[in-house]
Amino acid sequence: MDLFRPHMRSHFLAQLQPLLSSTTTPVILLEGTRQLPAEKRQALADVGQRLAESFPQAVFRSGNATGTDEAFAAGVASVSGAKLQLVLPTPGMGRSRRPATANCLALDDLPLEERHHLARESFAASPENHRLFDLYLRGQSGNPAYAKAQYLVRDALKVLGSPALKLAPATVALFFINNIGPTSGGTAHTIRLCERQEVPVFTQRDWLV
Repeated sequence: MDLFRPHMRSHFLAQLQPLLSSTTTPVILLEGTRQLPAEKRQALADVGQRLAESFPQAVFRSGNATGTDEAFAAGVASVSGAKLQLVLPTPGMGRSRRPATANCLALDDLPLEERHHLARESFAASPENHRLFDLYLRGQSGNPAYAKAQYLVRDALKVLGSPALKLAPATVALFFINNIGPTSGGTAHTIRLCERQEVPVFTQRDWLV
């Protein structure tokens, strides 16, 4: 009996297949709102598991936040934690949430030039946060707003990847968005980054029954 079929639209895997076949190791970005309704958690874990089983060649990238990221990651890790790539703003972020065999990397692992490039790409996607990105580019880590900038720049790393770390850019992205204020916050910022990089974006309206 297929336990996952009720949670994923039947045509969605077929829709993904041609998008993922263009590269040997596609990167599927899985994330969304921290305010995930409790009744949706198992459905998202099931989707993560189904994707990991259906696309064994893929890498599954997320941000290790509570809510959507955590639910998706649990599903992928139930197949193989080694398929999971967690991109963090700081090395210590969310240690208790990390599946044991997940691959973790942080902004600090990148050379300064790449971090600055990601900050500039973040500014282009969300110019209303120009003050945050200016603080980041000037290295003003003592400012409380610097931490928020780190999260937004980390989002750019998830989408664009890193030549220095041999981290490929995202191939496709699945988001569970908050229907209240869907165009604000870090999730919306990441979606805009995807759109700028022409990464196909799917929300729960596309893949969740």
